[in-house]
Amino acid sequence: MILLTKTEEILLVQFHEMKGERVGARPGDKVPASYFRKTEEDTKGLEFEGAMDTLIAHNLVKKDGDDYVLTQEGYDYMYTREGGRRIDEG
Repeated sequence: MILLTKTEEILLVQFHEMKGERVGARPGDKVPASYFRKTEEDTKGLEFEGAMDTLIAHNLVKKDGDDYVLTQEGYDYMYTREGGRRIDEG
């Protein structure tokens, strides 16, 4: 099981947040890098330096130009017991 820091989880959950709670995210969903930068700006007091690099290193997301793409592993981390804390667990 991969254990992420709070900031890494905040960034990963942005895939879910962008799609809306009723829809949820799916592997292959893309989120622009600017969306993550806005999240960092809106979440004062937390250090996000290197958080996205960790998500990439764990293959939870991958970089595609100026976007980040949710991988199957990232989906599993958020929505199944194979990952860390599930979205519906808060």
